Amino acid sequence: MSGDQARPTVISFGPFEADLQTRELRKQGVRLRLPGQSFQILKMLLEHPGGLVTREELQQALWPSETFVDFEHGVNTAVNKLREALGDDADNPRYIETLPRRGYRFIGHIVCAKQDTGENPADHPETRVSHRILWKVCVAATGLAAATGALAFSLRSTVPPPKVVHYKKLTNDGLVKETSCKGRFDLVTDGSRVYFPEYKFALLQVSVTGGEAVNIPTPFECLDVLDISPDRTKLLLFHWGQGMDLEQPLWLLSVPSGAPRRLGTLLGHAGTWSPDGQSIAYANGQDLYIAKSDGSASRKLIGLDHATAVHIRWSPDGKALRFTLESATYTYSLWEVAADGSNLHPLLPGWSEASEFRGNWTPDGKYFLFSAHRQGNTGIWAIREKQNVFHKTNRQPVLLTPGPMHFWFPIPSIDGKWIFSYGGQDRGELTRYDLKSRQLMPYLSGISAEGLDFSKDGLWVTYVTVPEGTLWRSKLDGSQRMQLTFAPLYAGLPHWSPDGKRIAFAGTVSNQNWKIYTVPFDGGSPEPLTENERTEVDPTWSPDGNSVVFGENFVSDRRTHIYAVDLRTRRTSELPGSNGLFSPRWSPDGRFIAALSVEGDLMMLFDVKAQAWTKLSNVPVNGYHVWSRDSKYVYVIDTSRNIEVVPYRIRIADHKLERVANFAVPKALMAGLFGLWAGLTPDDSPLFLQDISSEEIYALEVDLP
Repeated sequence: MSGDQARPTVISFGPFEADLQTRELRKQGVRLRLPGQSFQILKMLLEHPGGLVTREELQQALWPSETFVDFEHGVNTAVNKLREALGDDADNPRYIETLPRRGYRFIGHIVCAKQDTGENPADHPETRVSHRILWKVCVAATGLAAATGALAFSLRSTVPPPKVVHYKKLTNDGLVKETSCKGRFDLVTDGSRVYFPEYKFALLQVSVTGGEAVNIPTPFECLDVLDISPDRTKLLLFHWGQGMDLEQPLWLLSVPSGAPRRLGTLLGHAGTWSPDGQSIAYANGQDLYIAKSDGSASRKLIGLDHATAVHIRWSPDGKALRFTLESATYTYSLWEVAADGSNLHPLLPGWSEASEFRGNWTPDGKYFLFSAHRQGNTGIWAIREKQNVFHKTNRQPVLLTPGPMHFWFPIPSIDGKWIFSYGGQDRGELTRYDLKSRQLMPYLSGISAEGLDFSKDGLWVTYVTVPEGTLWRSKLDGSQRMQLTFAPLYAGLPHWSPDGKRIAFAGTVSNQNWKIYTVPFDGGSPEPLTENERTEVDPTWSPDGNSVVFGENFVSDRRTHIYAVDLRTRRTSELPGSNGLFSPRWSPDGRFIAALSVEGDLMMLFDVKAQAWTKLSNVPVNGYHVWSRDSKYVYVIDTSRNIEVVPYRIRIADHKLERVANFAVPKALMAGLFGLWAGLTPDDSPLFLQDISSEEIYALEVDLP
């Protein structure tokens, strides 16, 4: 028998069977349609399993030398059709592996190969019998291979988690990276530069290797960067040019420099290009729209039902859109919808209480990167999108930046090896306003802390560090400093007991409900006061130290109440008439409890003896309130303007309201756990926290297996 006759003519692999003589490919007995050139490639690969079939060999076999054809396009098309028939993936191949610039290799497991002598089996019964035996062997081998494959599939190793391997700072100007308007401050890259808006400038660029940020002249003073075109030549901009309405004209700007032009007549607040550059998805109001890339032929894709889409991104394969959904109560979550408007759903239902926002796919579609705020830290997370046949894959989000720095708004580089992101370190400066000299000065050496409360004798202070959320106490001069809580317990709003031996505070672990704890002033294990399921905050002591009154945290729910717990019996009771009130403060003389309405327009006063509420003030209350040490006044420190602090005080005797001072702060105020905090020193001087945080653009080298 010659060498040609000895070659197998029917080759089985996986669920497929290829008949090399009839040029037919079957899957589990069903014939598949496969072009002739694609089958010829399959034949050459099967005849050399595990070996390299070069592109030159394919060219000679498929297109003779006298044939004029675009070989590169032709062979790529033929291989793609073959992979499509086999259900194979170029990124994670099971059968056909690409060797870049060299050729291809068959890496599948051949179950059996049958030979055909070319003679009629009917004339040779012994041949027919041998073929039946061979077929049984093939079937048995196929079953064994399937069982072995199933076992190997179940025992696959897990793909290693993605990780950041190196950090590099691209900018170093110390300026706040946001616009002077709404501050959406997205990042985009054209491969060699990163484009971003910055405070007091409209648009800047910096090299992906770092260096000086360069201002890009535009006629706009107030803009947001929405996306960059697939060919990396144009920016999609949102310009606050016609008042401050949410929906504004969309613009295109050629980069690195060029004149902007309107994108048709489109109005919106978010947008993105399709991967092929032919369409633009954009958001207007509570609806998503699709238009052509020139702004024409706009049509509604889907409505979002009382929510707004921001930061829209198209998947690399063009099949889906993902976006950040901003609710009416300013909560943020990631959602997905098919490109035809179907299958609208949250991306991470029930994942956590985190605020999820600003996501981007890697160019190969293998990972989806997004920002999330959890337990006081904003970090970058990665979700594995594509499955790996040879390894198990974890589809749960993986944190790439565990802190202590914050990172947000990640965008991948063109080659997928880097992530460009905003990075910052939250840091405040504790500041005191001296009422006599009318001067601002650092307090406790300007530590980054909030929620200060002072012992009754005025010798000790307790506070919570920002952003760590840990509870500390020290002498007023900062000496004898001691940390009282540790991660994962997150603390806030501490208050000294009247005898100075304990501190009550609100605490949470892993985003669970806030609870009231007490801890000895000289250290020890914090103990919860109650065992109920309420969200408890704002503890305040009775002057005799036998009770703690606390409120409930709220976002938009107005059914809040105020409760008292008797420390001797641990019995908890609701203060009568406290529905709709929160943030109680017990007066030092024990006569009254001051509280706020959830609407923010009332301060109420509870007479402890009469067990009744009266209205103390009906002016809008924007800020924290605190009693003077002589119990004659309740101070309200208005921080709503952010760059201006206005302390008021309300006299208990006649409910008279008066302004104590009015002063600007050189830096913006820093938000803490429950907004912009302000308090009083023992001499009734206003205290607040100035924001001295840093924000820069970073490049994060990543390993995304």
